[in-house]
Amino acid sequence: MITPTIAAGLTAVLLYMAGTVFQVRAFVTSSAPSVRSLVYVAIPALLLHGLANYGVVFADPGFNLGIFTVGSLIAWVMVAFVLISMVRLPVHNLLTLVFPISVIALVAALFLDSNYAPRESLSGSLIFHILTSLAAYSILLMAACQSVVLAFQEHYIRVRRSISLIRLLPPLQTMEALLFILLWAGIIVLTVAILSGYAFLDDMFAQDVSHHTVLSTASWITYAALLAGHKFFGWRGTTAVRWTLIAFSLLVLGYFGSKFVYEIILGG
Repeated sequence: MITPTIAAGLTAVLLYMAGTVFQVRAFVTSSAPSVRSLVYVAIPALLLHGLANYGVVFADPGFNLGIFTVGSLIAWVMVAFVLISMVRLPVHNLLTLVFPISVIALVAALFLDSNYAPRESLSGSLIFHILTSLAAYSILLMAACQSVVLAFQEHYIRVRRSISLIRLLPPLQTMEALLFILLWAGIIVLTVAILSGYAFLDDMFAQDVSHHTVLSTASWITYAALLAGHKFFGWRGTTAVRWTLIAFSLLVLGYFGSKFVYEIILGG
């Protein structure tokens, strides 16, 4: 039976896929994609994705914050951030990666069960921690996507291939500046999320969350080292890309790795 939640989610998936095809076709033909057309696809997809997320989170009594639901929420926030950022920054190329990520995350949330036991209630402090964590993950995922696009751009400039395609992207200096804007925004929000965890949660080093705490802190240290290296030693290019991806990998492993073990392998 197709429920309203599934219908909204599948429609959003189709729109995301259409937007991906639109972007890829533009790159293949070495023509600049229409930003207005992307917005026309992304806004209804975002609204439908939000409705689907609402239905998934409140599908059972309580709050479903399982691994697949959280992944879909992060994807939704990331699409929203990209659309908002497009008003001032040239980030529309990120949608080439953001749309497929959203498709995977939303389909998983709609059709996969993680054996997560819904919470009956959430305190205000825990809601704040969750919201700041979602924002941090979303911004830093945008930074990871930006680093992939930057690596692609640098590679093809170095080997002097697909020059017409590279010209569709903003200048390399602009792409690097945008990466560090995202990194600064991400680490600020991640700092708030980590501090709120220490302030509001009972025990950040309890057995079931200790790995998350340690790896998230290690990720923060890695991001901070990258930003310090950029400021004082001029780190950029491939070095910045590598550090960004390492830091984000630690963040993903710390949260989604532990949730995968507890919810999927151990069955909740």
